[in-house]
Amino acid sequence: MLFSSVTIIVLFIVVAMTFIHHARVQAGKLPQRRPLPALDRLRHALGHGAETGRPTHVSPGASVLGAADGSRATTAELLAGLLVAERVASEAALKGSPILVSSGDAVAHLALRGGVRQAYQMAGQAQDYDPTRVQLLAHNDELAYATGVATIYAREELEASAMFGGFNQEFLLLGEEAAQRDLPHIVGTTNSLALPLMVLSSPSTLVGEEIYAAEAYIAPAQMAQARLLTQDLLRTTVILLLVVGFGYSLLQPFLGLPSLLGL
Repeated sequence: MLFSSVTIIVLFIVVAMTFIHHARVQAGKLPQRRPLPALDRLRHALGHGAETGRPTHVSPGASVLGAADGSRATTAELLAGLLVAERVASEAALKGSPILVSSGDAVAHLALRGGVRQAYQMAGQAQDYDPTRVQLLAHNDELAYATGVATIYAREELEASAMFGGFNQEFLLLGEEAAQRDLPHIVGTTNSLALPLMVLSSPSTLVGEEIYAAEAYIAPAQMAQARLLTQDLLRTTVILLLVVGFGYSLLQPFLGLPSLLGL
């Protein structure tokens, strides 16, 4: 009962902070952000693709909702990948740049179709949305998905490939295929198994939590900016609580302080 009450309170605080930050963004109060060169490369690919007609490949990987075995993407990673795909679709629709979207999970595929279609509608370019360009390559099979993406690299003449979400060791196949074809690879994940492979194979890599900020960097949508501000505030709060809790646990036996729950 206590846990449920705390969860509701925290959820209410997060929602309230998001709306407050949304009001700040509407008022033009945006903080200075550090540059992420990988996303500059993605924006360049979208702009150049509008001139060449070559599509930009976008994917959240073989991410699966609710994965709990630790070897697959978490729900948070999948949501980050879906949001990035939606922002890329929005920018592509506005610039007239073709895109190709793929996924390795049936649920993610349905979410991508809805998100990409909505992005084109919001941009006023609903007639340019092509559902055949949102492809399901596999379901719940990392290697099959990687093979499908490698086939796309071989079949399509791409401007770039942007992949943010859950990856594992199957990225070795994707990175090698992209390197052999001299295809610009813009990638990112929080998975410790895939990150070294990404860093070694691509100079345009988002490391760890940077993938959660990607959507706010790609498109200037106000809610995306508000979410980024909320994430930064929550991260700072958690760090402060950890530091205070650690200091309290050190002083507790010497000062005879009461113990806290979880310490």
